[in-house]
Amino acid sequence: MTTLGITGASGQLGASVLRHLLARQQASEIIAVTRTPDKVANAFGAGVRLRSGDFDDEGSLVSAFAGIDRLLLIPASDLVPGVRPRQHRAAVRAAVAAGVGHIIYVSSVGARPGAADGLLETHWATEQAVIASGLPWTLVRMNIYADSQIDALKRAVASGTYAAADGAPFAYVVRDDLGALAAAVLSSPGHEGVTYHGTGPASVTHGQLADAASRASGKPVRFVPLTQDEGTAALAAVGLPPFLVDVLSRFQRAGREGAFDLVSGDIERLTGKKAMLATDFVDKTLRGAA
Repeated sequence: MTTLGITGASGQLGASVLRHLLARQQASEIIAVTRTPDKVANAFGAGVRLRSGDFDDEGSLVSAFAGIDRLLLIPASDLVPGVRPRQHRAAVRAAVAAGVGHIIYVSSVGARPGAADGLLETHWATEQAVIASGLPWTLVRMNIYADSQIDALKRAVASGTYAAADGAPFAYVVRDDLGALAAAVLSSPGHEGVTYHGTGPASVTHGQLADAASRASGKPVRFVPLTQDEGTAALAAVGLPPFLVDVLSRFQRAGREGAFDLVSGDIERLTGKKAMLATDFVDKTLRGAA
């Protein structure tokens, strides 16, 4: 029996991966690692083994990873500079110490080295730690969630304007499609040394998202392009701490310059189901919310 493990099991991506895994594997073959096992004890159905593991407690991860053959490492959420790379290096060390057989890391499209501690740089640092671990590895580089645009588009329907960065389009991925891809990779052999890309089937612009929101709601939604400086000011205006304004502003710049204009067929190829286009997801979601 091959034992599969997932970190961040109580998060939204983790829950999606688990749901897809349970359609492929016996529950007894799955270990779900989370900081809050008591809160999700009944969420995954009978048979899934829940273990407590905290990225800030390396010893807890060594215990949580014991007996896992293939481990899906879902990134930690803390974006304070210096924190996430430290947490991820601890998780990789714990995987080695626990005897994990294969690490699969959920990274980002556009991951790249850089002197600053931004989102893309932390993913690159983690990728390098995973590769240097000596364990068999696989990278699943995700595009930006289509789901992340829904709240802003709902507000745009109410106001009539959708203000967002201009520039290159994004091949947004629906979170559940990414969960299906990660489950497919985790539950099957033969992915050692491979980098997959979880993306939508085509790139779309912010103007196209605004049009989709307009069609779904029956109300006019006008796209208002923001310059880089205007986008940064908007982040500051909602009261985000300066370090997070800096991190997200650089992330916006990367998107504007084309970092997320990357389309892959990996989701359909590995899951057998075509990834949903972001504009279709917006249409479906907003109509459902009406």
